[in-house]
Amino acid sequence: MGEQPAEAVITLRRSVGTSTATATSAGLAFAAIDYLGVVSILAYAPGATAAFAILIGGLVVVLVSAIFAELNGLYPTAAGIRLYLGRAIGNRTALSVTFTYMTTVVLVIAADAFLIGAAVRHVLREPAALAYVWIIVLLAVALAANLRGVRIAGWVQTVVTYTVLAGTSILSVVALFHVGGAFRHPLDLFGKGTFSGIQAVAFALFLYAAFEWVTTTAEEARTPRVITRALFVAPVLIWIVATLFALALAHLVSFSTLHASAYPQLLLGRAALGTVGELWMLALTVLTALNTFNGGFLVASRFIYAAAREGNLPRQFARLNMNAVPWLAVTALAVTSSVVAAIVFATGQWLLLVSVGAAIECAIYAVGSLCLLILRSRVDRKRPFKVIAGRPLASFGVVLFSVLFVATAFADPKDPSHFSVAPFSVIAVLGAISTTYVLAVVPRLQRAAAARNAASRPRRRPVREPASEQGAPETVD
Repeated sequence: MGEQPAEAVITLRRSVGTSTATATSAGLAFAAIDYLGVVSILAYAPGATAAFAILIGGLVVVLVSAIFAELNGLYPTAAGIRLYLGRAIGNRTALSVTFTYMTTVVLVIAADAFLIGAAVRHVLREPAALAYVWIIVLLAVALAANLRGVRIAGWVQTVVTYTVLAGTSILSVVALFHVGGAFRHPLDLFGKGTFSGIQAVAFALFLYAAFEWVTTTAEEARTPRVITRALFVAPVLIWIVATLFALALAHLVSFSTLHASAYPQLLLGRAALGTVGELWMLALTVLTALNTFNGGFLVASRFIYAAAREGNLPRQFARLNMNAVPWLAVTALAVTSSVVAAIVFATGQWLLLVSVGAAIECAIYAVGSLCLLILRSRVDRKRPFKVIAGRPLASFGVVLFSVLFVATAFADPKDPSHFSVAPFSVIAVLGAISTTYVLAVVPRLQRAAAARNAASRPRRRPVREPASEQGAPETVD
């Protein structure tokens, strides 16, 4: 008897609890790039008022949490985002949007890799090539943890994420009590104009970007409520840490110094505790690589697995190893991330990735709001979680996140006072690539999958009649 394929006998395991899900959600969002995200907010909301923008962004994210919690409750699977998008706006459009959306994980990992490499080079005075080797090692550690199974990957995510959040908060508090610093622009959110205030909130949303990707682990959560809790708790943790960090920067470091740096966390560490503080923040920066890489591989690989299971990607991506991990999807993500990171190292265009990621997140929040609005009318089934005043809030979300998308997609990442089409152009290219794939490749994959399913169906054999009845005339019922 031939051996059964691994995917037929191994399934995803329900072993993710609330602590791990929350760490996955918060760890994906709070990457090294978030330290730069705070500086981007300071460019539009000067000084301590950046904390006000972060608060507004956090309140807006509560709406996002509620929307995705209801949608995840309707479709609690690894392919949930594709399913509710498909039910609301059509399968082809849904696939194009979700494949474009998935690039945010790789972009965040690549930008994070560059920033971590820059921080290592600054402190250790190492050449760029050696700093890139550090990134490859960290990617390999995250890859190995993921291939060992969701329990190991979840344990790594939990320990590292909470260490980074706690360590950043502690040093920020130390900096806030540092003698000699002074808050600047205590209430100046709209001091540069209303548009600057809108952009500040848009970049504040980027601090929480990708937290909703935890919904792709729905098939591995112990109960459906695990994902809902994570969606609401993770943004609170990020809000606390990001606010403390923003206040500490405004207290001790001038913006002119921050704007020219790729490692503001190191500048804050040195200003607060000297060399000890700088090394402290370097260690936390390196750890952010693990929570971003590890968490990114964990959630994005489950979406790839689900897409392949449905015939939207090559079926090899749906194969699970003996630890119930879509090993090819995880490996492909690691390789792609390392290549994109190398490109960022060569070009130094990490600020552009910040703008692109922020814009894509705003766009997906607008689309999610639209899906909730449509599915409230189309899908009549019990919801484990239901947004109060869902229709008016969803309508508000469509308008708000659309405005924030425009504000971010046409902002110059290098000069806050100028417009730029660069972020929107990158998004348009990514969308065109995704759409071309959906229209040209997906139909062939689906036809091949249908042919395999038809061939694998057992054929009914004709029943042989008893010898005594072989000569009897055939009857029709």
